[in-house]
Amino acid sequence: MTNHFRHWPVKVANMIVYLTLLSGSLYSAFGTDHDHGKDSPYDSEHQSYITPAPFTFFVWTAIYVLLGGMVIYQWFSEMVYEVTSWYFIAASVFNGVWLALWTSGHTALALAALFLVMGAVTMIYKRLRFDDGGISTEEDSKLDIIFLHLPFSLYHAWIFVLFVINAFAVLAPIRSDGEPPSTLQVVLSILGLIFVAMSAIGYIESRQGDVAGALVLAWYLFGAFAQQQVPAIHWTALGLGIGVAGYTLKPFVVRVLGGHSGEAAPLLG
Repeated sequence: MTNHFRHWPVKVANMIVYLTLLSGSLYSAFGTDHDHGKDSPYDSEHQSYITPAPFTFFVWTAIYVLLGGMVIYQWFSEMVYEVTSWYFIAASVFNGVWLALWTSGHTALALAALFLVMGAVTMIYKRLRFDDGGISTEEDSKLDIIFLHLPFSLYHAWIFVLFVINAFAVLAPIRSDGEPPSTLQVVLSILGLIFVAMSAIGYIESRQGDVAGALVLAWYLFGAFAQQQVPAIHWTALGLGIGVAGYTLKPFVVRVLGGHSGEAAPLLG
């Protein structure tokens, strides 16, 4: 590979926003003081009846590692710039704004910031998966798959999860009086979980298929199962998580049976 120093302002900016976002996330996870009103996505005060267990949020670790590889790989492949352009910078800035708003308790404004993050990440995701034919293992190198396709599959799915979590924290938070949830809250929570599961199926059934994204949603559902103790919500999350995890095997089964052309990377469908 040859070094590519074209578009260096964007590439330098990518590195800066990545390091800033990583630092902010690490501080949120390990440097906050909950005794003085600080809040962290990993151990949040903004709870709803579909909030997952804190361990679920460590999917960020995989995302950050892969994005870290991307900001290095961009110096060796112009494809990174062609796909991400300024969108990764925008997504990182809005993500940082969301984190600041969430930790300061402005959950409604945080939801608006997440909408902007989702828009920027979706533009990258669309370019990768649908423009110019999407993923092709014959044309794209393994490094493209690992440091470009995979991180944004995980990132896109996880931002969707955060959007759902944030929306329910605003619209249907856990009752402050300590009373059990109302029937309406339980029904809305179950519908929210079903929506996530249906979205996971959408990842699998999209034109290119996205197993990695669907697995992120399955991981969330298992996290909700571990956290929520209301029986209807608890067992619904488990059943949907098992169903989604099982459904991610479909592309592999189809390929083995000879019904798939094999153009997509296995992890991505």
